[in-house]
Amino acid sequence: MSKATGNIQLKLWGPARLEYQGREIKLQRKGLAILYYLLLEGPTRREVLADLLWGHSAASQNLRVELHRLGQALAPLGFTGFQPGEDPLKPPSYLQLDRAAGPGMPMEGLEDISAEFRAWLEGQRSQLMSGSPGAMGRERLVQDVAAQIQPPFLLILMGRPGSGRTSFAQALAKTLGMPFLEGPRGSGRVLHYLRAPYPDGAVERALNDREGLWVVERSSFGEDPQIILELRSHYPPERTRCITLPPLSWGEARSGLLNQMPFAQAAKLFLASGGSPGYLRELLAMGQFDGDLPLPQRVRAQVQLEARMLSLEARLALERLSVHPAPFTQGLLDALEGTPFLDELERWGWLVYNGQWQFADDSIRRVLYHSLQPGRRQQYHRQAALQMALENQTMPEAYHRLMAGDTTDWSTFVQALEDWPQYGLRAFLDMPLPDLPELSPEELSPGGEIAMLEESRFGLGFDTEGRYLRWNRTPSIVGPSGLEWATFEEPGLLHLKGYAYVENPLGVGITGVAAPLVLTLRGEREGRVYFLKGAKPAQLDPQTTVLPLPEKLDFWFRVPQGVSVSLHSAAESALLDLEVNAYRISQAPATYEKPRVAVYELFPSLVSGRIWR
Repeated sequence: MSKATGNIQLKLWGPARLEYQGREIKLQRKGLAILYYLLLEGPTRREVLADLLWGHSAASQNLRVELHRLGQALAPLGFTGFQPGEDPLKPPSYLQLDRAAGPGMPMEGLEDISAEFRAWLEGQRSQLMSGSPGAMGRERLVQDVAAQIQPPFLLILMGRPGSGRTSFAQALAKTLGMPFLEGPRGSGRVLHYLRAPYPDGAVERALNDREGLWVVERSSFGEDPQIILELRSHYPPERTRCITLPPLSWGEARSGLLNQMPFAQAAKLFLASGGSPGYLRELLAMGQFDGDLPLPQRVRAQVQLEARMLSLEARLALERLSVHPAPFTQGLLDALEGTPFLDELERWGWLVYNGQWQFADDSIRRVLYHSLQPGRRQQYHRQAALQMALENQTMPEAYHRLMAGDTTDWSTFVQALEDWPQYGLRAFLDMPLPDLPELSPEELSPGGEIAMLEESRFGLGFDTEGRYLRWNRTPSIVGPSGLEWATFEEPGLLHLKGYAYVENPLGVGITGVAAPLVLTLRGEREGRVYFLKGAKPAQLDPQTTVLPLPEKLDFWFRVPQGVSVSLHSAAESALLDLEVNAYRISQAPATYEKPRVAVYELFPSLVSGRIWR
């Protein structure tokens, strides 16, 4: 057990480092690699770590030595290391991973520990950069990759259809001051770009080149083609790098391709495309932004071409599974006849397993779904609804019945929920809302600004810069994400404004608890405000308030002294751009004219007991 107080933090972004009370703890790089791997992957057998970091006959002995060094570095701080014989190794309870986005890439400086660790590291970077809205723009990624390349060099550039791999390589060539050449032609200090169908003789040219940069395009779907296997087996690993091109971040798309569009239209296109620049350009060229978005034929063809690499049976299973925009239960996988093909679909990059099977990319799932014939789509929804009914999965059953167009007694589904989820489903279905005490905001004047100190942030799909908060929530993100601020040392006013676009199925998500936006105040008691589409300002109980979630938000709240504030989203599909500020309550005399705002009181004292169920 640890005798020290407080936590040690591994910094995820920028140079790999371990910090305690703001001071860096010097560690060997392989010691750092062990800690990062355990925190990101969980308990791991010693044999797996030894092979990952060394991969030779003395790997186990080397691991024991590295664990001993870790213990020696932590002991002066009062922390104990790993126990002799502990297997699997578990991440220490006192160790925290600081996920706050910063300059650079995740875990910098650990690239050349081993070829196997580099492959794992690149996979983690790809996932982290695509899961954080403001983590890494294309321009910054080009700069960071260019800084690590010294020709001769081999760069394997992975990406999904429309990810902009050619544009990225051209920008990289410009940054490095190199000519960009398609194929193996030319010589000297140039960037050679190879794409399928790969030209003959390219492997021999690349292996004998001592001045050029060879960039080989590879799809994120499928297995390594022959040319990459041959290059990797002969090219020096210290001069080889493989990166997966992440999608555009929401901020990057909003300031670029979507900068002239209203927020709701831009958000709608971004969620449909998954941030793929090629897909976005196709949607913009079609110019149809109202109602259901059309599926560009080029995008459909690109995805179907990739799917043709699967067996016919696996491809048909993938189409059936596309009707479900959430993780699959085993029963649903069986009902949609997908279970026999899970290995093939995972190996080729279409599905991933994170405790449950789900699509690796929801925008690709959408393309497959909208490519289905209407009759087949309805049939698969009905199969899914029947299975969900057998599993007593109320909200997934309701979703599939709605999408199948079946006549349904919605009151049955509504009564299966309680509290705010029931209210949210009623509002989504445009059913009569219960008669509840209405909220009556009071008129107050904001005074001087109060500094809001960040206490912690949590979850994926979320980023913040000062007073500005941004969420990019997709079905692959599990759990809420948001920010908590330090306790208010004096009474104040909280101002929440910005924009929200939510595509939650049934308003509250397939889970039934996917709240688009939640404001929480914590003191001796806790109060929550749930922002829901179609809601009316109302009090569900003394600690629960519902407010509407319009496209454009502008709300004021009174915050008592000694209370902390947090804001989070658990939406299954949403984009939110918000600004949060705090102000003192003005004590100016009544005769002094000062702008007044409508302020909600989260803790009304006149309501007691639960009002409705």
